[in-house]
Amino acid sequence: MKNILRRSFIWKVGTAASAALVSTTGLSIAKADTGTTSNLPLQAALLEEEKVLRKFHQAFEQAINNGRYEEVIGMFAHDSEERDTAEGGGVRVVFNGGVFKVHTGGIRRLYRERFPAGKIGRRMEPAPGFELTDDQQHDSVEVSSDLRSAKAVFPYSIQVGMPFQTESSLAAMARLHGEGVRLWWEGGVYHIDYRKDADGRWKIRRLEYDTLSRADYRAGKSYAQPIFVSRLVACFPADPHGPDELV
Repeated sequence: MKNILRRSFIWKVGTAASAALVSTTGLSIAKADTGTTSNLPLQAALLEEEKVLRKFHQAFEQAINNGRYEEVIGMFAHDSEERDTAEGGGVRVVFNGGVFKVHTGGIRRLYRERFPAGKIGRRMEPAPGFELTDDQQHDSVEVSSDLRSAKAVFPYSIQVGMPFQTESSLAAMARLHGEGVRLWWEGGVYHIDYRKDADGRWKIRRLEYDTLSRADYRAGKSYAQPIFVSRLVACFPADPHGPDELV
């Protein structure tokens, strides 16, 4: 009797083990069928492109921080096929309510003229009490499966300024001494679309400065106060440094 029970137990265990093996094999086949395993090379390529784009953005910030604006302009796509479409395409920068386009010279106008005149773009520590939240400081890079385009979000904390428009004697004297600019701190996030050019190099197709906070603050100050800054109200050529259109 004991032998019969033992054989019955071994048979049941063997049957269960066989079922488990079939189940596991089926799971492996299911994974292979969905292409999970075969996508490993693609996943590696996506991670590599993400690293390249993060380095590219670091170079972009460093160039602006050091006033190398020609280098910044060279990071944007320039080919004529990137014209406006019904979906709002075209290589462009959205800054303070204005749209600066590459094929009209708007991006060159923004970085060669408006940014230097306003002492804009240099990295700056966040104004006390106005720091971005953890969620707002989160960055991300998403590369398309064809490795030809990508989207990214990066936080920024920079100095922004605007030359005084008044023609008073005090303003004139300030301009003579390289001043005459109202400065403030600005924090927000970049929303960036990238694509590869014909040579396989990443270029910026669209960049938006999404401002989340502004404050009257400069390095060395012991306080920070919220400020209001009006959006751009005039386009080029009425404003020599102005955008091509308003948002």
